[in-house]
Amino acid sequence: MRKTLPDVASYLKEIMVPETNEVYAINPAFKNVLMDENFHAGMQAFRTFLVRLYDYLCAKGNDYDNSKKVAHEYENRTTLSVYYPFLHYVRVILMNIGYYGMSVENSQSLVCGNTVLCDKLSVTKNLECLRFLADCGICIDGIDMNDKKQSFSDIKTIKITYPDNPTMLTGLKVMAIAENDHGTLVNQDIFLRCDYRILKKDETSVLTIVQDTIKPLSADVRDFILQLHQRYLDKGLTCIVEIKGFHIYIKYCYKRKDLWGINASLNNGYHINVKSTKTKEYTDTIKTFSPVLQELIAKGYGCGRKREIGYCDGGCRGLPISLDNSVLSMRNDIVTWFDNEVSCLQKK
Repeated sequence: MRKTLPDVASYLKEIMVPETNEVYAINPAFKNVLMDENFHAGMQAFRTFLVRLYDYLCAKGNDYDNSKKVAHEYENRTTLSVYYPFLHYVRVILMNIGYYGMSVENSQSLVCGNTVLCDKLSVTKNLECLRFLADCGICIDGIDMNDKKQSFSDIKTIKITYPDNPTMLTGLKVMAIAENDHGTLVNQDIFLRCDYRILKKDETSVLTIVQDTIKPLSADVRDFILQLHQRYLDKGLTCIVEIKGFHIYIKYCYKRKDLWGINASLNNGYHINVKSTKTKEYTDTIKTFSPVLQELIAKGYGCGRKREIGYCDGGCRGLPISLDNSVLSMRNDIVTWFDNEVSCLQKK
């Protein structure tokens, strides 16, 4: 079933990095970014603005959801430009305003040219995005928001303000620069997640990222995940975080081998995925597991075609276990399963 634009907004709101009152030191790599006494307040204001934007999309998003393309049922990554083009172009315009806009009037306004608009879009579509931003509280002076026949090439200056909290523009500018200049292949979509952690001088601990990621889950499930996290670090596994296409993947690896991971994705929700390869070495132990786990393990990990099923069954991404309260009844079996995998890998 296709996820709607309100579904996307709800998910993005959920995976945003939690707000903080910490006054953190800034990475020297950002020394050229606009920094002033309003910096930390600006970051919080920008996050608040994104919440407002997502809430508006949750309420009105179906009016803008004009794409009919459906992601593959096992796809974790979400490409906005393909599946949710309206939000993609809103993001492009917002980021252009932040990146290219010049701060004026003591950081109360941003002034930019017509290049912040999307040349791939018609005047009508650009205006639709701008009116949406206006509905979210951004004031845009220099463009007639109702003239569908105007030529954007004639527009020389656009002034952007945010009367509800002008310091938001500082956060907008900083996060646009962070996305454009400092995003990486394994830490993408910084802007819409408001991932201020990239700005910090001191690297954020992986435990903090795990805690931030699983925050929407129930307290008991969170506790279980944190126990797993510490248990397999103690057993010598490495924890690696990858964020691609709004898919958060926290994987636990023995040497170069992924053993298990925590996933958060729009299409598949929150789940553990397991890439077990040694199950034939402890079949008697597997027989003691819950029927649900036995059935999952019997399915096997790997490409469905290579497993002679003849079609894609999602096996290449690992064996998924939903992170709802049902996982708690299997927690002991899961630990035993992972322990056996680690033991077999270490013997090798």
